[in-house]
Amino acid sequence: MSGPVLEGREATFRDILADTVAKDAYLCLPPPRRVFHGDAPEGERRIAAMMPHYGLFFGPMSYLVRRRGGAWEVEVRIAVDPPVGAGWLELPDCGLSAALGGAIACRGTPYARAGSTDACPGSGVFTARATPAAIRALLGRWSREAEGYWNRDARAFGLPVRYDFDFVLADEARGRGLRVDLAVPLSPTCGRTPYFSAMRAGWSLPVLAHEVGHVLGLLDEYEALSGIVRCYPKTPFPGAEISRMGLSMKEETRLLPIHHYLVLRRFFCRDPESIDPYAGAIR
Repeated sequence: MSGPVLEGREATFRDILADTVAKDAYLCLPPPRRVFHGDAPEGERRIAAMMPHYGLFFGPMSYLVRRRGGAWEVEVRIAVDPPVGAGWLELPDCGLSAALGGAIACRGTPYARAGSTDACPGSGVFTARATPAAIRALLGRWSREAEGYWNRDARAFGLPVRYDFDFVLADEARGRGLRVDLAVPLSPTCGRTPYFSAMRAGWSLPVLAHEVGHVLGLLDEYEALSGIVRCYPKTPFPGAEISRMGLSMKEETRLLPIHHYLVLRRFFCRDPESIDPYAGAIR
């Protein structure tokens, strides 16, 4: 599905494809050529269900997929509640300096360039006061740049899909009656926690692009729980070190055609009978 880029890695990504589909509530496998280049009907669908992670917990997936003008559009909106009582935001780099007029502590190596497989390498000090202006600037940057990784990689593979990620304040989303795909607190720090427990100010943009992948129903492509503690470093499946879902913190890893396929193919599937992962377990 991804051509020469997967040479020598086919078995791993074949297993990733099979495992993800087997765990998915949307049960169909349209041919990739039909999904990317076929004559799909125009329209839009809300995709929503739960996906299992490591066999330990279920996490939500939710997004809007639209077919229009022979191309695909995928929208994700994440609403956050700002941290209460937090004086400072830990940031991953100096990216908000211009927006905040230099009111940011900024020294060291940006997290995304630290050369570490730790999502929170502590390679520098990047902090700003947790003011409403700083939080708005952070959400604005996330909205502009996290989707850029997805759109960059779709273009690189010649895929007709555009992504639109929108991070908003929860109060504003409620006030404007916006559709929300995930509602979580905004944590003022970095940390390895599930995407549905919080969005973290200290996550680098590559990590954030990975976490939105979970909202789009993609699973991790590394050994379960690796990278959580320093004595057990992040260990991607063999061959998945090139993948955004394998090594999330690396600038150079990519969303491959298989990932875009998994997101888009659900447009062709019947609605699941239930989005409750325990439906039918107790009668």
